Parts: sequence; C-alpha cells; structure tokens
Amino acid sequence: MFGRGAIELNPRRFWSWFASETSGIANALEALQRGEADAEWAIIGLNQRIRRFDATLEADVVLTLDGHCHMTILGEPQAVSVLLEAAPQLSGWRFSPRAALTDLRRVPFRTAPRPSLDVLGAPISARHEAYAH
Repeated sequence: MFGRGAIELNPRRFWSWFASETSGIANALEALQRGEADAEWAIIGLNQRIRRFDATLEADVVLTLDGHCHMTILGEPQAVSVLLEAAPQLSGWRFSPRAALTDLRRVPFRTAPRPSLDVLGAPISARHEAYAH
C-alpha cells in the first residue's frame, strides 16, 4: 500500500497513487470513528508518500460531519499550490491548503476524554444537569 521509492517530481504520480488508496484511507478513518481501529498508520503512510513530492509537505485527513473526507496540506506555499492544482475530482473527497496560523493541536478520537463513571453514575442534582449529558 505505502511502498518506498525515490523522489517524485510529478504531482500526477502522487495523485495517481492517492486515487488508488482513497478507499483504504477512508475505511481507516471510519474504523477510527467507530473506535475499532487506529488510523494513524494511514496518515503516516500518506505523509511518507506526499514527502516524496516535496519534503516540506504534511497532510492531514479528517472525516467531516457530512461523511466526506477532507485532506488539508501544509508546507511550502509553491509546492502546496502545485500539488492542489493537479488534484483530481474524487467522489467523497475535498482537498485544501491548511492555514499556517490554525491551531494544529488535535485530540485523536481514540484518546479523547470521556466522562468519568463518577459523573455518569451520580444522581441528577439539578434540572439543568439533565440536559448537560
């Protein structure tokens, strides 16, 4: 799936590879959302492959609320624009540059904080708490 190779200077080669891997990446994200698997391997493999085109690039993929996959690319602006201009139209996928000033901190789904059992098992002490959970 994520084979090793030399530097790729043609963005079409990356997108050709990516088009063949879209279902695997999307399935990994859906499994992560259901709590069944870890999708980190897919993101690592994607970043290894995108860095063949330009070493400054970094990709991130999220599953949006409407069920689409959204890949953002951060890196040297010229390389990002060349890669995004060559991006194909893929069903269920969107591609965009990631703004450098956005907050890069994200909590992976599998490590997101969950409510304590003490909170879940305690009796409701006020009316507003009934709607808080």
